[in-house]
Amino acid sequence: MNNAFSFPFERNRYFYGKLLTVRDFEVEQRYHCTKRELLNRLLHGAGVVCGLGVTASDESTLMIESGMALDYQGREIILPEPIFRKLPMLEGQETLKGRQDAYLCLSYGEEDVEPVNATGAEMGAQRQFDLTREGYRLFLTTEPPAYQSLLETAGRENVSVLYQSDELILVLSLPTVLCAGEEFQAQMLVVKNEKTPPVQFSLEGENNFVESDNGRLRLSWRESREEKRCVYTVDFPLRARSLSDVDSRLFPGGCELNVELGSHHYKNYLELGAAVHLCRSQEACRLRRLRQDDLSQHLRGQDLPLYLAKLELIHSAGSVFISGVTSLPFQQAVKGESSAKGNGSGDMTVTTSVRSLEYWQKPDVKAVYQPSSGALHLDFGIPSPEQYDYAVVHGTVDMTMPGGIRVNSRVFSQEIAHGLGAGAVDVRLSVEFMDRGRQETALISGNSEVFRHKSSKVAPPWVEAAAVVYPERGTMQIGLWLHDTVDGNFIRVHYFAQKPERDTSRILSQRRASLSVTPEFSRLGCREKLQFQADVVGSEDKSVVWRVKEENGGVIDHNGLYQAPELPGTYEITAVSGADESVTASAFVIVE
Repeated sequence: MNNAFSFPFERNRYFYGKLLTVRDFEVEQRYHCTKRELLNRLLHGAGVVCGLGVTASDESTLMIESGMALDYQGREIILPEPIFRKLPMLEGQETLKGRQDAYLCLSYGEEDVEPVNATGAEMGAQRQFDLTREGYRLFLTTEPPAYQSLLETAGRENVSVLYQSDELILVLSLPTVLCAGEEFQAQMLVVKNEKTPPVQFSLEGENNFVESDNGRLRLSWRESREEKRCVYTVDFPLRARSLSDVDSRLFPGGCELNVELGSHHYKNYLELGAAVHLCRSQEACRLRRLRQDDLSQHLRGQDLPLYLAKLELIHSAGSVFISGVTSLPFQQAVKGESSAKGNGSGDMTVTTSVRSLEYWQKPDVKAVYQPSSGALHLDFGIPSPEQYDYAVVHGTVDMTMPGGIRVNSRVFSQEIAHGLGAGAVDVRLSVEFMDRGRQETALISGNSEVFRHKSSKVAPPWVEAAAVVYPERGTMQIGLWLHDTVDGNFIRVHYFAQKPERDTSRILSQRRASLSVTPEFSRLGCREKLQFQADVVGSEDKSVVWRVKEENGGVIDHNGLYQAPELPGTYEITAVSGADESVTASAFVIVE
């Protein structure tokens, strides 16, 4: 039966003397098949149940393992034995010309078999078929998937395609319902080609419901040069602020997307429709999700195929060859009962991400476990390589020429201060001369003999310059070697000196600590207690000093535990950073 779900279900009602026709038997089949397919779709979902792995048998042949899958209408697709298919034998091979990649797709198919003569038939063709054989359809496509439909059908929410080109596709998703104060994940699907340079991107904008510095959220990722996957997901662990019953967009004022692919840089300002509701408790989240859950949510994407593999292609001598195969790129797989329940009896899904820290920060790791899905995410913070700053100075020294014969003579300056103080200094020297062809002043660095040729229109003086640096005194001496006669009474030498410096002090001086307090707004009864939390960012010193601004506004201890006064009113709670007294944050309590 090659039909989508139709409601309400209808079945035959039998009675003595009922005349049974072809329609009645079709209704009988349709009823039982559609009921089974609906249960498959709602209870198990869609995707590969077992097997169906794809590998390259040779440079032009694919091997598909035997296995079973459920399509997005709940129909069973079975490959009873491994099959081998050359690219030219597959449906859709004509679309591969000039393309760098393609997808091998699987969908449900059926065909009529065993032709017979329908003798005595009053209606329809005289030649019919006795059986309908259920099977499959394997085909190639170069069209990218409908990512929003694909991810939403897999249970992802707030799906937005941020960037799409022949080399890279970025798709963001995050939950629509969150619990106040709890951790959650935003996910970025990355789809690229085998030859795509290392990917680097950032998404930044103002945000109201995620704990972050200065009310801004930044999602950034730098791909390792050793990354060989062409399709993968980047998880960004985040924590919701302690607010309740709040509806907000992810970036209410828009956001800036920056993408770097090798030397290519892309920047764009986006308006994302992704919206989130913040609930006060897990029970409130459960109830809200229950209200949003309906049958249509589970029956989406009925026309989607199963993407068994992503193929990287090479074109040579008019033929197409396979460079690489990514099996089941979008993880369209039916989860087992144990793993779906997340009770620990099945396999645990472990994902990782890497954050780049300042080189002077300590490595760290954060773990986020989601009991509902049995997923564990590890977020590693790795210090970046040590950075250096450079102090640079420029100056000139006039070197007086000796009288008489100057060929093969040497001239030395006095010991002079280069201006960068004590320490190792790198000095480069250039000799000034008049370029008579252009009638302007020029500088020559390196060996001037390079230009002493009949094809050169430039005639710099034939001299060599060198410098001796004295690190302890912060001085240097410059010397010239005159290989030929030099016009004039002096030669002006330009020096360019630079000194590497660790940038720790500069970074720390420019990095200002920030402080936030949660919850920001609260309602309490008289004499009730409330625990405040302070988050210090940008300083190794995480300590804070708690204060109540009003004299009779209650008391708060050094751990942030506040007790309301007996007198109703609105009171301000202030936290002061122990690292910098100028950094403060406030919260307000309404005592009723």
